[in-house]
Amino acid sequence: MNATSASDKEMLARGALDIMGSGLPGFALGVLGASPDCIKLIDLEGRVSFMSENGMCAMEIEDFGTVAGLRWTNLWPPEAKETLETALATAREGERTEFEAFCPTAKGKPRWWAVTVTPVHNPLGEVHLILASSRDVTETVNARRMLEEQAATLAREVAEKDTALARQKVLLAEIDHRVKNSFAAVIGLLNLQARNHTDPALREAVAQAASRIATLARVHDQLYRDPESDHLPLAAFASGLLADLDRALTGTVRAEILVPKELLLSVNAATALGQVMAELVGNAIKHAGREHLPIVEVTLATVGESRLLLSVADNGPGLPPGFDPAARHGLGMRILSVYSDQLDADLTCTNTPEGGAMFRLDFPVR
Repeated sequence: MNATSASDKEMLARGALDIMGSGLPGFALGVLGASPDCIKLIDLEGRVSFMSENGMCAMEIEDFGTVAGLRWTNLWPPEAKETLETALATAREGERTEFEAFCPTAKGKPRWWAVTVTPVHNPLGEVHLILASSRDVTETVNARRMLEEQAATLAREVAEKDTALARQKVLLAEIDHRVKNSFAAVIGLLNLQARNHTDPALREAVAQAASRIATLARVHDQLYRDPESDHLPLAAFASGLLADLDRALTGTVRAEILVPKELLLSVNAATALGQVMAELVGNAIKHAGREHLPIVEVTLATVGESRLLLSVADNGPGLPPGFDPAARHGLGMRILSVYSDQLDADLTCTNTPEGGAMFRLDFPVR
């Protein structure tokens, strides 16, 4: 880069004196020259009358003579002209302006600048020069733009995922609706067949099938209430299912849920447990209600830190002597066996002191 000429230094000194109001040219030169920013003095016509050495370096201008006397706005891209003209007009009115704009160097390197345009007053208080200070903020702007692009990309991804989730919810709702309709249709057909059969045993078998499908529908309804989770709060799930059974069955279901509200059970385990609960409660209502209104006591409690105990007791006549659930071959006991195996559970049964039947299911928390 060419050394600054003597005339350039004299121009700088005169500009500095105008700004400082007093002092030596050398001191004024040092004040402006010490700034790392690109400092320019602009006359009221908008022409560049001075540029600091550091400013010339920042703009990659080797000879001040190439820009001296040019309109300041001509050193910028056309899209910045309106902003610059507004800033100059504001300075002529005695006001300060700040803005950020893009302008490549004289050698074409892309640069972003934080610009401050300040009026310079003479001793009479009149604006007679304009001081423009430009600081290279390219790295800051690029970093900010990168963050903005990342934020925009993230926002798009979130929006796409939200849209996908919304579609999934609509699809799940449609599936749930169709499943419920299918359950209702099958239950209705089975009930119709049960009424049309003259064979009491066959009629009872069809009615039991309808009842079990209704149980599946109730378990499905409980599980669908939180379709996005692979685990369910056990206390809420068990309470809700037992309340559904109490409303649906002819009898009284008394529930005592003694597990922490925050205890979670996997959806697969909850499905199996729901089927076991529904089967045991349904059987209890069926067998206990032969002579009086059945009452079923259901207790679900934690055993230690890692196991659960389900107890279902009724006020019926109790189990016959030598009853062994593993040796029974009815559909109900097969259902209990299948779902007990899924839970890795121990199923036992006995009679209560009052004479009713009691089934216990001991299984690990999963």
